[in-house]
Amino acid sequence: MADMESVKVAVRVRPLNEVELEARSRVVCTQMGNEPQIVLGRDKNFTFDHIFYLNVEQSAIYESCVKDLLEGSLDGKNATVLAYGQTGSGKTYTMGTGFDVDLEPELEGVVPRAVKHLYTLIEERKSEAAALGMPQPEFKVCVSFMELYRNDFYDLFESTTVRQASNIKILDDRKEDGSIIIRVSNITQLEVTSAKELLGHLRRGSLARVTGSTDMNKQSSRSHAIFTLWVTHRRAVQRTLIPQATDGSGAAATPDSLSSTDGTTVLDTVTTTAKFNFVDLAGSERLKRTHATGDRAKEGIDINSGLLALGNVISALGDPTKKGSHVPYRDSKLTRLLQDSLGGNSRTLMIACVSPSDRDFLETLNTLKYANRARNIRNKVVVNQDSASAQIQMLQDLVQKLQMEILQLKQGRHSQSGAFMGEDAAAEIQHLRSEVEIYKRKAAALKIEKENISEQLLTALTSKAIIVDGHDTDALVSDM
Repeated sequence: MADMESVKVAVRVRPLNEVELEARSRVVCTQMGNEPQIVLGRDKNFTFDHIFYLNVEQSAIYESCVKDLLEGSLDGKNATVLAYGQTGSGKTYTMGTGFDVDLEPELEGVVPRAVKHLYTLIEERKSEAAALGMPQPEFKVCVSFMELYRNDFYDLFESTTVRQASNIKILDDRKEDGSIIIRVSNITQLEVTSAKELLGHLRRGSLARVTGSTDMNKQSSRSHAIFTLWVTHRRAVQRTLIPQATDGSGAAATPDSLSSTDGTTVLDTVTTTAKFNFVDLAGSERLKRTHATGDRAKEGIDINSGLLALGNVISALGDPTKKGSHVPYRDSKLTRLLQDSLGGNSRTLMIACVSPSDRDFLETLNTLKYANRARNIRNKVVVNQDSASAQIQMLQDLVQKLQMEILQLKQGRHSQSGAFMGEDAAAEIQHLRSEVEIYKRKAAALKIEKENISEQLLTALTSKAIIVDGHDTDALVSDM
């Protein structure tokens, strides 16, 4: 069942930088005590889910906002962390997707912390299963890294001597319930087995990003970067069967008399998949302040164009007056890519990075307004469980329910003196028993079919695996 969840918004206010201190800039952005409220100027108040003011440590942002999202991804819930703000506001530093990824541990951004935490959780899940005497869970982690530069996608894992646009496509996959899943094709996915290996890929991709210098930022990101983790988790779960037993004297057992030891415990296999996007957006900028010319000016225009399209999508989804109106996802490649994250099936966090300087008052105000609208967006969060396992679990739950109804009817057939109450209840019990047997057979058949398909897929993958850069890049098989 889907859960409705609002987009969460955190605001990070960076300290004044050296240029602003030398110019004696004033701080015009303040936090209201320890409340998640921020005041810009004298009277512009905003309330968000989290406020990280000035000299907040990197770890506080991860622990407060991102940790729970990562833990949810192991249970099959998609997630997105989106960094937005003007150029030079600290987005890349916050995300940890810059070229200087070899930082001191306390300075590491969101992405390196998430990578290390992911493999810590994987080891913890394996240890918990071993302690309970359960089969070891299986995990598969794949990663991709791309950037959107001048409205073209570039695969940052491609091993090419000449930088060129990739043939990356954004496709729609429509599910049985009518929901749309965004799928990216023709992109390199690398399977990784350790945090060290994954951080190595992050470092390599970060070094390939396009950066440039402007009057507002000496190391300005000139592209939108999307670092994605795919996590597949296959595990055994215990399920207790409701017994058909009587109370020993021939009378039917009642639901109240059953204990956890009355039924037989069986193990079911559940496979979930999740996609976790880390999006470092290029900063919005005004040409009259960056003084950019030539290619830098064209880059700035393309950046602002994509952010404008993103703002239109956020307004269509988050403005109550525009409820039910057309959502212009297809106006840009950026908004198409983020369709799952805004109004889709993902748990989404926007980190709005702002400057406290009076020189950036207008840019900060626009960023806060932008982020405030995003808080009104509601996503339909679902657990991405493979279809065969989901159908088997649904049938097993139905069998459990019918067995409980049988027990309740058996209890109703006898009065307190044990007298028989009639034939209607007996006929109903027989009907329910027949339904239980039918669903049991369906569940068993589906389980056999699932195992056969899994074996066929494994055989096909083994014979047709493509090795790119020493890694298996076959598409993630979510129905295994």
